[in-house]
Amino acid sequence: MRSHFIYQDESGIVGTTGNFVVGLLFVKDRKPLYEIINKVRQKHDYWKEFHFKEIFYSSSKRSRVACEVLDEILRQHIYFRALAVSNEKLELRYFDKDIGRVQELSEKQIKMAKSKGMFRAYNYFTKELILENADILNEAVVYLDKKIRMQDDNICEYLKREVNLSVKRGAIKKVEPRDSKMDDLIGIADLVLGALNYDLKQGKNPMKLAVVRVVKQYVGKKIRLREWVFK
Repeated sequence: MRSHFIYQDESGIVGTTGNFVVGLLFVKDRKPLYEIINKVRQKHDYWKEFHFKEIFYSSSKRSRVACEVLDEILRQHIYFRALAVSNEKLELRYFDKDIGRVQELSEKQIKMAKSKGMFRAYNYFTKELILENADILNEAVVYLDKKIRMQDDNICEYLKREVNLSVKRGAIKKVEPRDSKMDDLIGIADLVLGALNYDLKQGKNPMKLAVVRVVKQYVGKKIRLREWVFK
C-alpha cells in the first residue's frame, strides 16, 4: 500500500555562492489539496503556474495568491523537508573527477564535467533527504519538477535504486518527472522551497518577503529545514 506522494524541487545553483536547497513535499491525500488550490484560483481568477522566482516587486497579485494558497495548504495533513547545502564548502570535484583536470581537458570538456557534477550533486542530496525520511515510506511515488536535464542524468533510476537498496525494501515504487503545468503541487513545493532559500539569502523584495513570512510560520512544525554537515 502506497504511503505517500512526494514532490521534489530544488532552489539555488550548485557551484556558485550561498546555498542551494533541495526539498520534498510529502502528501498522503491529494484530492483536498487540489480542491483548496482550485478554490483560491477561482476566488482570485488566477490561472498561472506557481513559481517563487516570478514574484517580482510589481507582482502584488502573485504574492497575494501565493500567500493565501500556502497558508491554506500548510494547514492540511502534509509536511515539507528541506536540506540546505553551502556552496562554499561543497567540493564539486567529488561529483565528477574531470573537473580537476583543467590542464588536460578542453574548456568545453570542463564545462560538461561541471554540468554533470551539478546534476549529480542535486541527485545525491535529494537521495540523502529521502533517506532521512525513509522509515515512513512504502511504495511511495516521487515526482520531480520536469526540467531540462542532460540526457545521461539518470535521476529517476538513481533515486529509486539507491533508496530501496539502502533501506532493503520497496520504500519507493516509482520516480518520474512531472510538469508543473499539469500538477499544482509541484508549484506548491516550488513556493515553499523558494521562500526558504530566499530567507537564507536575506532577500529584500517585499512581495517575496510576504510569502516568506507565511512559510516561516510553519517552520519547526510542518516544515523542517536543516543544513548539510560536511565531514
